[in-house]
Amino acid sequence: MTFDKISAIFSAFNPQLEILSSERLYSGLSNDNFLVHTEQHAYLLKCYRDHWPSVGLAAQTQLAAQQICPTPIWLDKNNQRAIFNYIDGDIAQGHYCSELISKLVKLHQHAVTTPPMDIKYELDYYRETALYQTYKQAVASSLCYISNQPRDPGFCHNDLVKENIIANSTGMYLIDFEYAKSNDIYFDLAALAVSFVLTTEQKKQLLRTYQNCLPKVHLFNPSLEKLEHYQVVFLVLCVCWYHERGITDKVVMLCKQLDYLIK
Repeated sequence: MTFDKISAIFSAFNPQLEILSSERLYSGLSNDNFLVHTEQHAYLLKCYRDHWPSVGLAAQTQLAAQQICPTPIWLDKNNQRAIFNYIDGDIAQGHYCSELISKLVKLHQHAVTTPPMDIKYELDYYRETALYQTYKQAVASSLCYISNQPRDPGFCHNDLVKENIIANSTGMYLIDFEYAKSNDIYFDLAALAVSFVLTTEQKKQLLRTYQNCLPKVHLFNPSLEKLEHYQVVFLVLCVCWYHERGITDKVVMLCKQLDYLIK
């Protein structure tokens, strides 16, 4: 993606803008992302490789008004490109904060229902791999447990790793809504527990914080056991996904977490 090509894309977005600079961002693994500077603003140009995330983009348009995520301000579905207001900051480190959980609750309360994420279907994609076979008994046990528990439905991010949480002086923001759709909210909570490497006590506090941020009329079933079973399936998905892309350091780190959790 050359500077001239990026300039042409932004000319279609707003012919009055003068591009001062652009740079490739290498943090995203599923898309091609570029930080583009003009005199007035910084923008993120996202070029989708796999699919056009209509549901996620529509959700971001509404959730951005609540300061939950960046605003999509120009969409080119034919070429699978989108331009967002750029939120400067760093990948979240240390511990999550109550503000992040409050924003997550608002995301989960987003009044859109889609066909729910089928976790077993997602896992079955890796069923024949050696890595999946290593954990197939743990996966089967967790899926069985989950299927027998009450659901806590919501509109979920479904990829809530640290890399998709940006922190700056004004707070924490969620990015990359490519996989956003209806799911059990424990999938997102498990992603936080994995990404922030929470201890048992910290996971209990996460559930309490989440419950305290909910509207009082909303029912929620806090369960450490359910959270940890969701951690198992989330970890196996992540391990297999990173392994398929040859990202060995992530595989090693997450396998250690998964082995510890299972034992």
